[in-house]
Amino acid sequence: MRGCNTCGVLPCDQCEEFQDGLSFVKPREYLEFALRLLRVVECGTLELLESTCTLQDLFKDEWPADIVEHNLECSTCGRKFQLFADTFRGNAGWGLTGPPVKLAALEEAASSQA
Repeated sequence: MRGCNTCGVLPCDQCEEFQDGLSFVKPREYLEFALRLLRVVECGTLELLESTCTLQDLFKDEWPADIVEHNLECSTCGRKFQLFADTFRGNAGWGLTGPPVKLAALEEAASSQA
């Protein structure tokens, strides 16, 4: 397990596999990752906070918009992530956007009791 490059905090076991940022070159790669996210949202590993469309809309015959964005949060530690695609400019990616707020609060409470 390695620490976050931004805050140095170790990821929780639940979201560790999503820590690495990704750039998608092919639409198929983006959609495969979106399908993976759809599954982890359905089982509660990550929570969809806000988005420009549903994850399911990405799989319709027509793309929902030139720019689509999905902001997610780890249900355990609160670390935030974003899936993003700009079809007009031709870039798409996945990345970490926030520290583990729930985990930090738990660690702070534990250290104040010690």
